[in-house]
Parts: sequence; structure tokens; C-alpha cells
Amino acid sequence: IRKGEGRIFTDVYGFDTTGHEKFQIPPGADLKYELKLKSFEKAKESWEMNVEEKLEQGALVKERGTQYFKAGRYRQAIMQYKKIISWLEHESGLQQEESAKAKALLQAASLNLAACFLKLGEHRNALEHCNKALEMDSNNEKGLFRRGEAYFGINEPERARDDFAKVVQLYPGNKAARAHIGQCQVRIRQQQERERKIYANMFQRLAEKEGKVRVIVILIMKMGIFFVCVFFYTCIYLLMHGGQEYN
Repeated sequence: IRKGEGRIFTDVYGFDTTGHEKFQIPPGADLKYELKLKSFEKAKESWEMNVEEKLEQGALVKERGTQYFKAGRYRQAIMQYKKIISWLEHESGLQQEESAKAKALLQAASLNLAACFLKLGEHRNALEHCNKALEMDSNNEKGLFRRGEAYFGINEPERARDDFAKVVQLYPGNKAARAHIGQCQVRIRQQQERERKIYANMFQRLAEKEGKVRVIVILIMKMGIFFVCVFFYTCIYLLMHGGQEYN
């Protein structure tokens, strides 16, 4: 669509099965609306923006990402937050105020990316961005809590427990972290029980194999004694009867 042009769109679900009594619209009616492009502004590439523009745009896309997140559109939110990182991650030579703003935006972007990936069940990606946020602030409450969730998601309950415990230590009012510690303890006990059963079965199989080997050794020994006896008596027989034939 070009500047000044318009398009008519139809939405068959616009009024659902209820319609709109106030405007005398019956149930199941199609919703038609016209959009016209009045003007637009081409977004600048990152290399075309100065630091001030990057910080300004970073704040705008952060807010847009938050709106997408609240609407459950996590992939779209991820795209917004990644823009902040691409614009500011390698920016250098900033003034003190600019550096503080850039750090705040980068940390928020990393934490929000972690939240998005947790919602999508992509725990390793969430872990990566939690670590980035914690590199900037090792005691960040959201960073530690979300990293605990990520560790729990990739079945590392001991590491998850450690992060949740640190959250409780630094922020005693965080009841969710305390509850997650209990979940981690349950998962740890379950893993230990599974490992105990695995090792028990392994040792049982080894014992059974060892028992079979012992039986085989005993049979070989008995067979060896038997053949020795046969050989011995055969030799005696040949000596006795061979001597009589010779005489």
C-alpha cells in the first residue's frame, strides 16, 4: 500500500454471534473497515542513528515489546527487545548519563527476553538472557528468579534451588521463590530415587552375571577333573593290557 491509497478489509468474526444491539447490527454480521495510509516515516538503520536516537528508540520499542508481551504475542515482543540489544550492546564512549540509560535498557531487554522465552518453553534461551542480565547486576531479583525457572525447565533442580535460595536471602518477601525451593527439593528427591533404582538394577545385573560366571568356572573345573581322571585310568589300562599283549 502506498501513500494516499486505501484498502477495505473484511472481518467475519467482527461481531461474533452476539452482534451489537446499540448499532442494530445482527449476530454474525461481517465487519468491513477501510484503512488509508496518510503518511509514513522510514525507520533509520542502527548505523544511521546517534546515541541519543538509539536511547529514544530503545525506550519506544521497549514499551511496544511490553504491549506485545501483555497480549501474549511473545515472538513479536522478542523482536522488539532484540532491537534494543542490537542498538546498544556494543555502543562505547558514552557519557555517564547515557551509559546509565543504556545499561538500564539493556538489562530490561535481557530480562524481558528471558520472560518471553520462559513463556514459550525455550528454557536454554531464557537462561542465556538471564546470565546477560546478571552480568550487569549479579543480585538482580528478576534475573535470579527467572534463571531459577530456566534451570528448573532444563531439569537442573539443584542449580535452580540455589538461585531461588539466593532470591529468598536477598529478598525475604519473595514468596514465589520460597515456594519454588520446595518444588526443587521434590524434583531433587525424585532424581535421587531414580538414580538409586538405576544403580540397584545395574548392580543386580552385575551380580547375576558374576553368578553365571562362577557356575561356568565350577563346571569347567569339574569337567577338567573328569577328563584328568579319564586320562589317568586310560593310561593305567594301556600299561596293564599293553604289557600282557607284549608278553
